[in-house]
Amino acid sequence: MKNNIFYTIILILLTFDLSAQEYTTFLPGNPQLININQKTAKEKSEKALLELPFWDDFSYPDIYPDADLWSDNQAYINRTLAFRPPSAGTATLDAVDSAGRIYEYADYNEVFYADSLTSLPVNLDYPGDNTVYFSFSFQPQGIGDQPEVQDSLILEFYAPEEDSWTKIWRQAGSPKKDFSSVIIPVNEDKYLKAGFMFRFINIASFGTSTYPTLATNCDFWHIDYVYLNRGRNATDTVFHDIAFTAPLHSLLNNYESVPWEHYKASPSKGLTDKIKVSYRNNDNVTRIIDSLNFILEDISGTSPDQKWYAGTSVPSPFTDYDVTFSPQPFNFPLNSNAEADFLLTAKIITDTYDSVQNNVISYTQKFRNYYAYDDGSAEAGYGIYGNGTKYGKVALKFSPLKDDYLTGVYMYFTRAFEDASQNYFWIYIWDVDENGLPGDTLKTIEGVRPEYENEINKFTFYEFDEPLQINGDFFIGWTQTTEGKLNIGFDFNNINNDKVFYNISGDWIQSAEQGSLMIRPAFGYSASEISEIENKKLKIFPNPASDFINIDFKRDYGKSYRLEIYNMQGKNVYRNNNFEDKTLNVGFLSKGLYILTVYDMQDTFTSQFVVE
Repeated sequence: MKNNIFYTIILILLTFDLSAQEYTTFLPGNPQLININQKTAKEKSEKALLELPFWDDFSYPDIYPDADLWSDNQAYINRTLAFRPPSAGTATLDAVDSAGRIYEYADYNEVFYADSLTSLPVNLDYPGDNTVYFSFSFQPQGIGDQPEVQDSLILEFYAPEEDSWTKIWRQAGSPKKDFSSVIIPVNEDKYLKAGFMFRFINIASFGTSTYPTLATNCDFWHIDYVYLNRGRNATDTVFHDIAFTAPLHSLLNNYESVPWEHYKASPSKGLTDKIKVSYRNNDNVTRIIDSLNFILEDISGTSPDQKWYAGTSVPSPFTDYDVTFSPQPFNFPLNSNAEADFLLTAKIITDTYDSVQNNVISYTQKFRNYYAYDDGSAEAGYGIYGNGTKYGKVALKFSPLKDDYLTGVYMYFTRAFEDASQNYFWIYIWDVDENGLPGDTLKTIEGVRPEYENEINKFTFYEFDEPLQINGDFFIGWTQTTEGKLNIGFDFNNINNDKVFYNISGDWIQSAEQGSLMIRPAFGYSASEISEIENKKLKIFPNPASDFINIDFKRDYGKSYRLEIYNMQGKNVYRNNNFEDKTLNVGFLSKGLYILTVYDMQDTFTSQFVVE
């Protein structure tokens, strides 16, 4: 079995049996690429030759390679999968195609050709020139799956007149390490022609087929700083560049997003007190950053921009920096909108020769109707799996900024070869007990199934039949009905496992998987809607009962109401066509759970009670 197919907390393999455990598996496909309208690759013959220099640091926000430089779109452009790259944005080669799915010809027992990254034709018609060099930086694994020794990253050159590709360089798989630089001369006559091309190829594998259903996206390679030009030499591997190396993150305390109405109720409680940026001096000399500036723009309102100056710095050669800045004063201007967006931009001002495109980085702070710990990008899939996990539970804790009505939950499911879409599960909401663990059940939604959306970062919304009033902290999660793993999306870039608990044997255990579950509770009703909900509530007490129950609801005494009681098999066990009393004798009913409904021509009031 491939050693790093999945991260695990408790991994016990007994012959061919998987014991109960929680773990994350790398994705079987890239959810950012599945069923998105693909860029149309331009035919080489129809594209004008590129002139030198050829340069790409992948600092653009698109998820596909720049179509003005590259002829294919299998590589995934991202800012989250590499570890300490030279600049924010790398091209990641893995084992899924441009549609985001495992290559259909992949074999469990053999290596196979996976992603490629191929340049458009370049004009290298410089016969006899010995100063043409090609260079790039690369990293195996990053925060993804490790390519093993039988796997490899390959570089090939294309000779136009021979119409042939030749392997120039190969790197065998290995564990994560820092980015390495490679520089290669392009001095053979067959390459110094108009129409020269180069390409990277990922040679991947799944390992043995002992557990083929656990084979997922694997063998990650990250590429940055691709540079082809004349006037270079074998030592020209240093770039006089200061660059941001990681994305910006939320300006909220503990969350990536909270409902706008909740933030407005407690603006000071919801804010973080700092902004973190990461940058690197890729030069071999000490440099000067004249200023680091931040701008916060109110996209959905009319408030003026907020600007902050974070000072100067003198970064040392080849050094990474994590800088924390506390903006004062700082706020999100309030408005009457139901939602809001704010754009945070960080900008480095340095020497004029410095690459400008990677000196600016942005983050959109979104306020919708949900709480989110995750950044919307799944790096893996989480679940509990194996013997004993049938009826196992997983719970995620939330601390809302105000009391409100919970209307449903957004959940992000990742695909697996053994699809979980036929595995029913129950959505659970629990209160918090005296030990900070899931306590009493507040609500269950039975018989739901995983659903897979076909849009970028698209969550499935499970709406409750009626909203649930939430007062204070709560847990939301699931109970599964099989031993199959549900594969909830898992974000490695935000660490919140202190809020995740799983229960397999009767005790709640804190998760050791560092990341964030992609589960988002949704809130939100207007004051008039809440009033209507309260008016339609039916209260039954005592509950459980043995003889009599009291029934309380907002009745209109000028109306005639009908009362009906049903058992859990759907059989009507009692009916009163003209119900007037508030007290009802239920001593004739057998022990069990019942549904009681009171209604007239306009209103319906429903609740449950137990006879013991």
